[in-house]
Amino acid sequence: MVKEFHVHQILEERARAPQSEALAGRASFHADSRTPSDVKELFLALGFEKIPAPIIDRLSLLSKIEGKNRRRNSHFQDAVEISEIVDNLIEEELTEKELNDLRLASLLHDVGKSGPAEATDDEQRAFVDLFNLDFNEEQYPVGARKLAARELPLSVALMIKAREGAMSLARAKEVLELIESAVKRQERPRPETNINADSAMLKVWSAHVYWTDAVLRRAKIDARIVEISASHHLLDGQDPENVGLENADQSIASLELADKYQAFRVRLILADQYQAFRKRSAKSHAETIAILRKKIEDKLSAHPKTEAIYLKILESIDKQKTLFEQELDLAA
Repeated sequence: MVKEFHVHQILEERARAPQSEALAGRASFHADSRTPSDVKELFLALGFEKIPAPIIDRLSLLSKIEGKNRRRNSHFQDAVEISEIVDNLIEEELTEKELNDLRLASLLHDVGKSGPAEATDDEQRAFVDLFNLDFNEEQYPVGARKLAARELPLSVALMIKAREGAMSLARAKEVLELIESAVKRQERPRPETNINADSAMLKVWSAHVYWTDAVLRRAKIDARIVEISASHHLLDGQDPENVGLENADQSIASLELADKYQAFRVRLILADQYQAFRKRSAKSHAETIAILRKKIEDKLSAHPKTEAIYLKILESIDKQKTLFEQELDLAA
């Protein structure tokens, strides 16, 4: 049985080994702009030797962030940090396979921010550029109306960012063309991924979980890992694997094992949202816990057993405030 994995500790140990100079301890844990070789080395350090090259390439793209967006993490660095939060939420003993499933799901969960499974390299770069754009919480004037960022049509959002200097006007137009091209070539399109110039940004942002599902399935990643990865916005209504709000997996015969994988999904869901509110939305720890508690109670009041699982894991996050702020490089 294995009790825990601390991602940064594994990387530090690997860095101390004489045969590996590619990783540099904690500095490697908090790193952006990783080459495919860097990403592969990271997975090797964690014991994953068979991650398909297309996944490695997508994660390398997702580790890059430029220009005005440099003030925050890349999306892959977010995933690395989220894996560390998930690590510290593990209380029960796990088998090596269970541990690896949870670890890998945490690291892969945002791969869909590089676009559909069918996207070319150029199209993937366009999606990464789009998902790297930062929007604040103000209302944006659009004609006679004022819209929140989530309400902005994709084409309008790109033009606003071009005017702000986040990308050139030519690149904004090219990104839109590449995104629409990739979406049209989806082999198994879904209503949730039918993105065009008029799609609201909330729909665009939400589509990434469905693309995570498709990208990982095309790469023949283990189905259980895909399910955990693609369910990380389940609490917000995005459910590519049709898990359902009660988050129960009827395909697992053992009730004990089903409950364990349900808890895996909940850990990733809450770790992802905690990290996002703290680092992207600049919410305090107390504000984040209050937001998540209200969301859980609003969404799951009709499902007391599932609600109790969420609240128990949220309580664990609340108790580890100091540790998580250290791991996320946040001031206390």
